[in-house]
Amino acid sequence: MNIAPITDENAPWKQRFRLSLSRGYLARCNYERGLVVSNKSGIYQLYSWNVSNGELRQLTQHTTGKEKGMISSDGQSIYYLNDTQGDEIGHLICINTETDEQIDITPDMKPYSIITMKTDYISRTLAYLISDKENGFQLFTRSMISTTFGPPNLIYQTSNFTENFAISYDGQLVVIETRDTEKGAGSNLVVFDTRNPKKHIGTLDDGMDVNIVPKQFASLSNDTRLLAKSNRSGIYRPFIWNVSTNERIDFASEQLGSEGDVTPLDWSSDGKLILLLHIHNATFQVYSYCIDDGILNKLIEQPSGVIFDAQFSPNGSIIVQWETSNMPLQTISLNGKTGAFEQIMLKSLINDQIPPSHLRRSVTFPSSDGQLIQGWLTLPVTNDNSGPLPTILDMHGGPEDVSPNRFGPQTEVWVDHGFAHLSINYRGSITFGRTFQHKIYSNIGYWEIEDVVAARTWLIEQGIAQANVIFLTGWSYGGYLTLLALGKHPNLWAGGMAGIAVVDWTIQYEDSAERLRGYQKTLFGGTPEEKPELYITASPITYVEQIIAPVLIIQACNDTRCPIRPMKNYEAKMHQYNKNCEIEWFDGGHSLNNIEQTISHIERMLHWVQRVLNTNKT
Repeated sequence: MNIAPITDENAPWKQRFRLSLSRGYLARCNYERGLVVSNKSGIYQLYSWNVSNGELRQLTQHTTGKEKGMISSDGQSIYYLNDTQGDEIGHLICINTETDEQIDITPDMKPYSIITMKTDYISRTLAYLISDKENGFQLFTRSMISTTFGPPNLIYQTSNFTENFAISYDGQLVVIETRDTEKGAGSNLVVFDTRNPKKHIGTLDDGMDVNIVPKQFASLSNDTRLLAKSNRSGIYRPFIWNVSTNERIDFASEQLGSEGDVTPLDWSSDGKLILLLHIHNATFQVYSYCIDDGILNKLIEQPSGVIFDAQFSPNGSIIVQWETSNMPLQTISLNGKTGAFEQIMLKSLINDQIPPSHLRRSVTFPSSDGQLIQGWLTLPVTNDNSGPLPTILDMHGGPEDVSPNRFGPQTEVWVDHGFAHLSINYRGSITFGRTFQHKIYSNIGYWEIEDVVAARTWLIEQGIAQANVIFLTGWSYGGYLTLLALGKHPNLWAGGMAGIAVVDWTIQYEDSAERLRGYQKTLFGGTPEEKPELYITASPITYVEQIIAPVLIIQACNDTRCPIRPMKNYEAKMHQYNKNCEIEWFDGGHSLNNIEQTISHIERMLHWVQRVLNTNKT
């Protein structure tokens, strides 16, 4: 391992983290205005974006950063949650993009979590989904004129996990996705009239364990067609549901193939075209679908890479959030018919010199039950191409997330220092089908760890990894899996590095924000009182006595997703049994928005691994 670049301020790995990156979102009905999330100041903040001249004006000044916000359809307002030190509990703030005036729109409410927020097409109705321990999940609407708001209108309240909704053109209808443990891992859609919340319009249910996700109402007045997706076939496929007539149109499956998820992204302003994203075998393909004739147009010239989001523009172009393994995230426009690159919409804030990335390739290997698991393998360039190598086995957060072939400074850190690096899409990851994603439900931690152990076996059999020098790492749910694997299979690992991790699901349930409590009930199929043995079996703290390898944990002090008390108990138990455990606490919440703070965490991990390796040699 080459230790020199760790302390070198100009090391390539630090340069990659310090690249100025921005995500841009256009107002739906005013394409001259946008919202940008950027780290140009060194910490992610929200900016108002003048699209015509590229000017950015900083709106937030939060010490722990701000990376989530929403711009109104007319571009007049930007909304975000004003929390304390990144704890994701606070009040919804509206910023006037012309005057920069900031208004707390719920001054009389106790602090809460924001799940999501939207305005209707004509920007006369604001809808926001919030949660707190006292009231569960609540959806409110507010009439608005500019930044003047009417009284809150409670549309829906439930204790069930609720995370998505869509609002109609004029704000009269809302469709809410909600989950119920009686439906297993599935969800259904419920429609309400915002002017008469007690008037229940309808429900759409595709069956046990099936998820239905609302995306967007048609962008036309008096049009009650909803664009959504369902995984009742085992993979996500889009459909249109008229919530007034109950008519449903499922997109022709033969055109979209039988593999990979298809997600609807946007509806054109004339209501005739739909933008779709197909993800299969880590390949991202955009289509436009014509409703009138049912023709599916594949944008065959689109640039290769990862596409996170896309929307139609008035001139027929498609605005895309795009990146590759060699190029960080950018906002670009593509030709609406061919997908050919047109221009960078958000002026690049990337430094002139980007350190080159190592080649990353997709690999698959069988888990204990024969299920093929996909991952991304990156190897260092060595003079003699010799192996096996010390190896980092990385698990993404989530679990309902996926590791794509994207720009990855976290990967390059380790490869720069001579490690092989494998990130895996374990069971529970999205884009591999409903069965794959739901496999972990009501059996949390079992199949994920089976897949992690299978990855280790494959790395050794392929001559890639040194059997005694394989380190586990991950953040959030990936940190949880790191600590769980160290305890359940103690003899397999050289060490583990966990960031903002879950360690005790029972206390986690007691102390977490309500949105996470609801999600836990979905994952486990009930509360700790209802499923005590499952909660204990799934918790890393249960296996502390078995841990052999050294452990490094980096944990946030203000995180309501992974609160302090469970980790303090874990730390005490590790010390009680004389385990080699180091914990670094830092000010902040679940999101790592501060670039220099992130570099400091990575530097700590590099030095820690070096000490472990040196200790093992003696």
